[in-house]
Amino acid sequence: MENKKEKGFLLGWNPNSKEWHWDYKKIYSEIQNGKKPIVRWTIPERKELKVGMEVFIIKLGTAPKGIIAHGYIIEIPYKHEIKIEFDSIQNADDEKEIISLTELKNKFKPKAWDSQGDAVGSYIDEAILQELREMWDELVKKDN
Repeated sequence: MENKKEKGFLLGWNPNSKEWHWDYKKIYSEIQNGKKPIVRWTIPERKELKVGMEVFIIKLGTAPKGIIAHGYIIEIPYKHEIKIEFDSIQNADDEKEIISLTELKNKFKPKAWDSQGDAVGSYIDEAILQELREMWDELVKKDN
């Protein structure tokens, strides 16, 4: 489902908030068992979202902060909701297994990556997306 000419999409997860859309431990377990779980995610309305668009999940709120999961939009049932099929997820409690917020900020300086920059629910430019995908693929490969 890779789409190299398109933007990606960044969504945030704060483990301390009760208002999040997924059961991280369940999704982590399913992916470790070879499944590709599907999750509904409520979002601000975005006109440029497309089926097939890559999605990265960034953990915010508690340390370690950074990119912890990757998937693709498989359906847009409503203007404020998407369905994501996850294909990889990392241990969100181990900074060595994620792309840290510090690493993201240092490598991609013009992009806002945390809630201070309204990054959550934002697009990832295609130039950043390609490099971010390569970093993610390398990280996931290393851990398998």
